[in-house]
Amino acid sequence: MYNILNLIETTNNYSYKEIIEKLKSDSADDFLKIFLMINLEKIENETDFDIFINNLTLQSTPVREICAYRLGELFKNNFLNEFSKNKILDAIVDINPNVSRSICCLIKKNSFLGENLEKNIILRIEDLLAGIKKDKNYLNCNKSHAKNKKFFSLYWLLEALSCCISRKYLAQIKEILNFTIEFLDYTIREKTAKILTFDEIYFKDLLQIAKSDVNFYVKIQVYDKINFDD
Repeated sequence: MYNILNLIETTNNYSYKEIIEKLKSDSADDFLKIFLMINLEKIENETDFDIFINNLTLQSTPVREICAYRLGELFKNNFLNEFSKNKILDAIVDINPNVSRSICCLIKKNSFLGENLEKNIILRIEDLLAGIKKDKNYLNCNKSHAKNKKFFSLYWLLEALSCCISRKYLAQIKEILNFTIEFLDYTIREKTAKILTFDEIYFKDLLQIAKSDVNFYVKIQVYDKINFDD
């Protein structure tokens, strides 16, 4: 275990090349990786970015969390390739919501990233829903780890979709929302309602369902779309 004060002093003196080499190492201590990522001021090329973003998954929770946070500051459009794209897609459904939230914030603020991820996010949602629909008991109230994991993943994928939705895939998206608007878990209906506000004309019929939802958190998403004379 490192002495924190010594660790701060040591990592402050690392060169860029030394930071990248340590982040590349599978044997590097988690605390060391965390402070190295904090001290990383830039990423110079796609190869180094792949080394950095490899820490976004399959690492300890603190490492994944700081990697997701710094990603928002260090990401450049020209770094995006299939490897980094899949790392970001996997991180959307990280078990740590702080990681998921950081990734969704990045997708929302970076239109290039959103444009390049929207189709993949839709495909992952469709894949997840196909598995959920095969489970005849998915609508019952019985809780299970497997079911909660699927619902958690669906929640964050819908949130990510709300951050990058465009008109390009509206027909596919509507097929998804036709199912999720009736979901038993209100958090899924809440995220569905958030997406519906993207186009109140195209999603008019589903907005009618959302605005009549019994749950406050669902209804508040479409509050400004409600005609109280309806």
